[in-house]
Amino acid sequence: MIIPEGAIVFDGEKFSEQNTDLNALWVLPGLIDTHAHLRDPGQLWREDIFSGARSAAHGGITTVFAMPNTTPAIDTEQAVLYLTERAKKACIDVKIIGAITKGREGKELAEMGKMARAGVVGFSDDGTFLKDSSLARHAMEYASELGLPIISHCEDPYLKGGHMREGWYSTLYGVYAIPSVTESIAVSREIELSYLTKAHVHIAHVSTERSVKLIRQAKADGIDVTCDVCVHHLLFQDEDLWDYDTSKKINPPFPTSKEQEELYRGLEDDTIDAIITDHAPYAIHEKEVEFQSAPFGIIGFETLLSELLMVSKRGLSIELLLSKVTSVPAKLYGIEGGTLKGNNPTDFTIFDPNAEWIVSDKSLISKSRNTPFLGKSLRGKVLATFSNGKKVYGDPKWNVM
Repeated sequence: MIIPEGAIVFDGEKFSEQNTDLNALWVLPGLIDTHAHLRDPGQLWREDIFSGARSAAHGGITTVFAMPNTTPAIDTEQAVLYLTERAKKACIDVKIIGAITKGREGKELAEMGKMARAGVVGFSDDGTFLKDSSLARHAMEYASELGLPIISHCEDPYLKGGHMREGWYSTLYGVYAIPSVTESIAVSREIELSYLTKAHVHIAHVSTERSVKLIRQAKADGIDVTCDVCVHHLLFQDEDLWDYDTSKKINPPFPTSKEQEELYRGLEDDTIDAIITDHAPYAIHEKEVEFQSAPFGIIGFETLLSELLMVSKRGLSIELLLSKVTSVPAKLYGIEGGTLKGNNPTDFTIFDPNAEWIVSDKSLISKSRNTPFLGKSLRGKVLATFSNGKKVYGDPKWNVM
């Protein structure tokens, strides 16, 4: 592993005690993003496994979990093997999430056992909540037998349909909205089914106060429920949609200020296990429409570390935040990485927390540009990323051998 002179090391839990100068370069474990959309196969005008991997490397990420809402969905052994073969040629480690149901249609279970043997790390119908509780129970029972988690996008299908969080600002802006209980009602069901089946259920991108409180109580009750939060939900609130910028349209929608406070508390007390990007690329023409016609989604690989720095300025420890994208998700899913401890770790990134960069067409590697930071200056710049011992990204203005 390369440690530049004067740099300090974060081992996945804390910075090196020998050097507490946080103005120095940081050597970090390769970041782990357990929820992202690489759009491969079938939506390659937005992203593909190779452009997504390069984009992630630019953000210091060396492991990405690819969600199965592709065209077609990743719902068969053959689809998993196809994507696994493509992933071997990517510059970072791409792990595959298999769909719970065929076509993600919520009608019939996919071939979960065969996909598990092909190497998936979990199952999800992400973007679609499995509304049939009996089918969801059977899915959890199968997943539990296979030793893999169910990753649930919690959204009551009969309450969704809006475009931002319901509240004072949605009324002010005149936008049809989604009530926060749309999420917590679905979270409640998943908790109860986890209790019934003893399956590990992971709640994706929690965004409401009620959800966090329900998960906190479930953990206290010994139920095998974990969760993550999207980094954008830690920075933006519902009021930030005053400009109707479609690059800020995300599902679940931005929280209210009170909900965001609870997300912060959830991170501090480990109710919330991990931080994700939910990297969701869209082509320019898909987002350049009126707000209520635009699809949900923000890209997030390349701005992740800069965003974590901004979150830390609001009172959360940077060590805590970094652990939520390194050591904690590695332990959560039982995968390698997330730490610089041990002999010669091969996944790491070199980061300058004080350098500034402009988010622009020239600086972004992703095929898509749907980020609220486009045209803005951010603090914190990845200088180099190493995956499996190979340099997979290097800032052209900074060189390290």
